[in-house]
Amino acid sequence: MSKKFLAVLIAAILALSVLAGCGKDTGKESDKTTDTTETTDQTDKTDDQKDATDENTDAETTDTADVEADEDQFINTFIGAWPNTFDPATGDDLYGNGVLTNILEPLVRIDEDENGNPVHVAAGAESWEVSDDGLEYTFHIRQGMKWTDGEELNAQDYAYGIRRSAAPETACPYSNLIWLVKNGKAVNNGDKPVEELGVETPDDYTLKVTLESECAYFMDTVTQRIYFPQRKDMVEALGDQYGASEIENIPVCGPFKIADMTINNEIIYEKNEEFWNAANVKLQRVNAQILNDPNTINNALLTGELDYAGVGDPKWQAQLAETGEYNRVTNLVPFTGYWLMNFNEGSNVANTKITRAIAAVLDREQIIETAWNGNPIAAYSFVPPNVRIQGEEFNKEGEGPALDLKNDIKDPKALFEEGCKELGKDPATLTIKLMGSDISNEGRIAIEGFQQQVEKALGCKVEASNHEWPDFSNRLKANDYDIAWLAWTADFNDPSNFLETNYSKTRAYPTAWTNEKFDKLLDEARASLDAKERAELLHEAERVLIYEDAALVPINHAVANIFRRNYVKGARNNSFQTMGLQVLYTAGRDN
Repeated sequence: MSKKFLAVLIAAILALSVLAGCGKDTGKESDKTTDTTETTDQTDKTDDQKDATDENTDAETTDTADVEADEDQFINTFIGAWPNTFDPATGDDLYGNGVLTNILEPLVRIDEDENGNPVHVAAGAESWEVSDDGLEYTFHIRQGMKWTDGEELNAQDYAYGIRRSAAPETACPYSNLIWLVKNGKAVNNGDKPVEELGVETPDDYTLKVTLESECAYFMDTVTQRIYFPQRKDMVEALGDQYGASEIENIPVCGPFKIADMTINNEIIYEKNEEFWNAANVKLQRVNAQILNDPNTINNALLTGELDYAGVGDPKWQAQLAETGEYNRVTNLVPFTGYWLMNFNEGSNVANTKITRAIAAVLDREQIIETAWNGNPIAAYSFVPPNVRIQGEEFNKEGEGPALDLKNDIKDPKALFEEGCKELGKDPATLTIKLMGSDISNEGRIAIEGFQQQVEKALGCKVEASNHEWPDFSNRLKANDYDIAWLAWTADFNDPSNFLETNYSKTRAYPTAWTNEKFDKLLDEARASLDAKERAELLHEAERVLIYEDAALVPINHAVANIFRRNYVKGARNNSFQTMGLQVLYTAGRDN
């Protein structure tokens, strides 16, 4: 959020965040032989931020400059589920984000410098400048770029994409990021026409974006899908089929194009020879299977069917390490798995006494140890400890409002019964519907563990179920649940990327939870440039969300153990980079 809501596929999410999340390929490459972008002398205030996860590597890589690149350049990878759409303006899932990162060209991408720090680099915009007051960003669009059908890619395509994402009829789940733009909120709410959005194109190669107020993290949002270029002619011709799962409905201007796809089976990428930086893209082909079972993924990695993946099970980690055929990188992923509470009428948890009681009885450590052999870490905050605020630490590992809630509520069952009484429910006969989408054995163990904990502590019945992603997503939208097990992986390095997902007017799912205090705190934080002031406001907002109302219950932060075949080169280690597959290549593959 990127943004990316997904059902928690915990055992495989480590790999998903690497291979599918906004193009975030995680690894450590000491010899960067592929310079894929032109840098710019314009940098954001957060360019020097250090991602804490970059310090946490288990092994040195064996990448060397004297290994010649393979003649046949291909990578075998996977996607955790089929994207719900390939439309940049209407999708919100991790899987679609990963695909779009590779087939479209944003204004700006995030790479990493020689120390692993995130840095903004030129992409569709070859350079940019910011006005002295910090309100006007002028992007100079690269000339000569084309869509794969031969049409020119220009400033109007970027402007149209932003305006379409802001228009209320689009129902863009990322629309809160557009609120940073002048009149963005008013346009998105339907109070002003889209023509009054602070976006203009003085000519074919100049895009000007005027902000509502100076924003410390605006350049990070520019790397997200709502700022990707879109085709007005195709939207008008295709309607709601724009971005549907057919190659001809998916416009392409990025480093790769889709050569073939089979729904729920695979996507095959080919290098886009018309891409402006094609000379520095070495991969000719990427074979991406749809896989979601951790054991299947791990076995495919071991047998050579996959070239790299995240591995959660310590037994698999040991087996892979023993072969000597992999580089291994371990880091904390900017990821939080959590329970989302449904406050809609008819929900059996639509009462904060009920949600707080449920949150208070959870034994995260026990579930993590039983289901995942202790690989993730317990989460007591929604914002992970490796997400920073303007370069400064925000949350500490093992601390947060969820732990305070757990310690402060001495009699969760009594509180639960009070909440049931207020809802007119009998706690002894109440059935809570808890659903997730991790159909693996680990996912089953985890959700059954949660079920048993709540039933034992509160005396109610919990109906636990796991569903394939499409069914899970449909149930969310239909409010056919009480508690949903979800996850969020950061799109950019700021706490607002997590907390804004629960803002009442722009939330991704209609949970019906609203809190005026929470919204006001986010509004105030959005308007501030001072890191200390923003941190105080956002900490208070997180406390409202988790401690006061328990509208969201954080469960775990993921630890990624990335195993990459020794011949896979070019991978980046920083979790917030958005370079995607274009930086990868192979050297020394046997076949």
